[in-house]
Amino acid sequence: MPKPPNLYPVWNKLEKQLDETIGLNQVAFFTGYSDWHFHRLFKSIQGENVKEYIRRLRLEKAAYELKITNFPILEIAIETGFLSHEAFSKAFKRVIGSTPSEFRKQFQKKKNIKKKTNHLTIPDGISKFGFQIKIISTFLIVYVRHIGSYEELPGPLAGTKEVLSLQSLIQNWSSSHSNHKWIGISQDDPEISPKGKIRFDLGITAGSSQNPIPEGFGIGSIPGGKYLQIRYQGSYHNLPKIYNWILNDYMKTTSYKLKNQPPWECYLNPFEKEDDKRITDIYIPIQ
Repeated sequence: MPKPPNLYPVWNKLEKQLDETIGLNQVAFFTGYSDWHFHRLFKSIQGENVKEYIRRLRLEKAAYELKITNFPILEIAIETGFLSHEAFSKAFKRVIGSTPSEFRKQFQKKKNIKKKTNHLTIPDGISKFGFQIKIISTFLIVYVRHIGSYEELPGPLAGTKEVLSLQSLIQNWSSSHSNHKWIGISQDDPEISPKGKIRFDLGITAGSSQNPIPEGFGIGSIPGGKYLQIRYQGSYHNLPKIYNWILNDYMKTTSYKLKNQPPWECYLNPFEKEDDKRITDIYIPIQ
């Protein structure tokens, strides 16, 4: 049985260059496998081949653009690599399940309903003083990826394999937990991506990244820019509901414009034993 390929450099290349045409041989190069063997192993791990994976991520990114902006559909189609509205609509419906127009109307209707709401109830764990605008600089993280349903995302919960891997890495670096911030990135919108294919990256800040990064970890960056920071205190298990409230209730009552990039969270006391005392700062990218 061949050893599974290290997919972190593959994911990194594919996901950073979604708008470019990438040959299978370019991707297989990072794994040391032949094109044929890599193709088979990637499909066995991901459940789709490289071409299908790239196309799905492109269309899901386009779907999020349709959800959060009023950009013309043809403009989004061209950005996604399609030369016509018809070709884009056909591919979009095959992957997302509805046409771009139907998809946009679905979320536009929700948006209009929220705008008519005069009273917004803030969930438990968020204070009315817990909202700030922050400008941050780009920084590096070392992460491990979990792929599964949104409700099963690990977060920094003690004992999960992702946390144990990162704790082992800190130990191998002869470092301490106080030298690193714990970061979580939900790469996909659960209202768009298939339930079992949500990507969640749990990581630690890497500083200048001069420490060796062993196989089994990815290295990525949190983009600098403008964010709405929302502080939440409570169980990590409630974070999906908190995100749902922020993106589908709160944001639709404000004038903030979302950026088409994933939100992320910083865990201030990740190993606090009492659920209701855990503090998470959620960062929503805005224009």
